[in-house]
Amino acid sequence: MKIRRNISYLAVAAFIVFSSTTSLPASAYTQQDLYDINNKISALRAEIAGYEAEAAALAAKADTITNAIAILQNEQTTIKTQIALKEAEHEKIVADIASVTTRIENNSTTIGYIIAQYYYNSKVSTIERLASSDSFASFVDNEVNLSGVTDTLSEIIEENKTLKEELETKRHNAELILADLETQKNQLVQKEIEQANLLAQTRASEASYQAMKANTASQKAALEEEQQKILQDLARQYNATNITAGDPSKGGYPYSGQCPAAKLNGTQYGDRWGMYICECVSYAAWKVYSTYGYMPNWAGRGNANQWLSNARAAGYTVSHTPKAGAVGISLAGVYGHAVWVEAVSGNRVYISQYNARNAATNYQPGQYSEQWVDQGMYTYIYFR
Repeated sequence: MKIRRNISYLAVAAFIVFSSTTSLPASAYTQQDLYDINNKISALRAEIAGYEAEAAALAAKADTITNAIAILQNEQTTIKTQIALKEAEHEKIVADIASVTTRIENNSTTIGYIIAQYYYNSKVSTIERLASSDSFASFVDNEVNLSGVTDTLSEIIEENKTLKEELETKRHNAELILADLETQKNQLVQKEIEQANLLAQTRASEASYQAMKANTASQKAALEEEQQKILQDLARQYNATNITAGDPSKGGYPYSGQCPAAKLNGTQYGDRWGMYICECVSYAAWKVYSTYGYMPNWAGRGNANQWLSNARAAGYTVSHTPKAGAVGISLAGVYGHAVWVEAVSGNRVYISQYNARNAATNYQPGQYSEQWVDQGMYTYIYFR
């Protein structure tokens, strides 16, 4: 987790707000004040984007954990069903044992009676049994029956003994399986508790990031309010027409050291969004990416006059109302022109741009400049 580190960022941001919201005397603002506050706002935008990314990652992680818990619950249900099945098998075995026990007891009674008869007969001599028989054939039948009864009783006793041993073994095995399934059930319950605790922690962390995002957004709003004061003062000073070379860092554009780049001769390289570097569209794409963390790749259809249709197709809002953090598109010229809206004051917008040949750039291509313009010069794309 990165919560502690990002909380320190909030402390820095809070200091920025405290140090930046102290109003300067009327008409005492300079262009550098605007650059500084714009940079602070951009930093807070980036911080908010970071919080959103962290929160989204935690939300995805929480969803994964939720799915894992659902799987565990299904496994637990399966094991409970298996336990119920084994319990039923166990009950059946117990019932079978009881039935066999009763059978053995009944057989034992019968066996006792037969043995008593056999014992009685065995006390009578063969001559006496022959003499008491109706006929010799009857005597032979009685002797055979007496021997057969003895054999049958032995078989029944042995069979019952074997059957009882088997049932006892089955019952023992069923008890072992039942104990094992109970152990698995307890393990699943424990794991489910652990996963639920992890889910709660993840949700809490996500909420913390959302809270930090809201806090930072509040700080950004305070900076933007101060920005408007600067804009209004500068608008009065420059009569909303001043063109300047602007921010010494040239808007943070990473390819500024290669500008102006050669054109259409194989040495002007494309950026990661499919635009030629040092062109107005490449700078605008960079500003979108550095501010919001994403930018579509419009290679092959990246001329400024194609951006409006690209944006509509991608589902972005296209409007005639400007707002800070939007891209302004002009359809003038062969390829059109793209600018980044730094701020809005009344019906005027303060823009930064590349490759606008004007007095601030000595009319050279591929250079950075800033200026006030009438808002009606552009149509605006909201990337957020």
